Amino acid sequence: MTVDKTPRAPADAVHLRSELERLSPEEFVNYHVLDRVPWIFSGRDQYIGWKTALAVDLKIDPFAIHIVGSACLGFSLSPHKNFRSFHSTSDIDIAIVSSQHFDSAWRWLRNLGPLDSLTKGSFEEDMFKWHRKNLVFEGTVATDRLLGHLPFGPSWRRALGKAAQCEPTVDREIKARIYRDFESLREYQIRSVKATIAEILPS
Repeated sequence: MTVDKTPRAPADAVHLRSELERLSPEEFVNYHVLDRVPWIFSGRDQYIGWKTALAVDLKIDPFAIHIVGSACLGFSLSPHKNFRSFHSTSDIDIAIVSSQHFDSAWRWLRNLGPLDSLTKGSFEEDMFKWHRKNLVFEGTVATDRLLGHLPFGPSWRRALGKAAQCEPTVDREIKARIYRDFESLREYQIRSVKATIAEILPS
């Protein structure tokens, strides 16, 4: 079998914008986020090899790892960044679908105790309130904010640091979010695309 090693074409913000206008948010996520070789990779071979090596160190299935954000598309879809291109200091955002690790992180948050028992202004209070309001009930845990506090945190930090020594993510910070299941990941990405459309595209 011939392996595709063709370098990725430069990201095209005009094309992405037209795709946001042409496709429904669900279709855009299907075609351009969840089922593609991310823009930062030269081809499928490099992408599969990269996430397989990371998955071994994280002790998860390689196909539970998805590159999202500007490393995926070549441009940010954040409404506040106006299609800013992936650049020399951009982070690598990865989504990890793992009910096991989501449950472990959720138990850590739950075991912090009732909100009124937490020290005002503490890291624990901040994490509890932020996740309760924005993420946990959407099936998401942002490990970039609390990885060092989670039971699996030390091993995951080492794994992400190791991945940051490999092409094409050399010297880039790799941030992970955990999703309870694939549906949670899909719905989170769809909501993000809807927010982008509402903010930057004409009604």
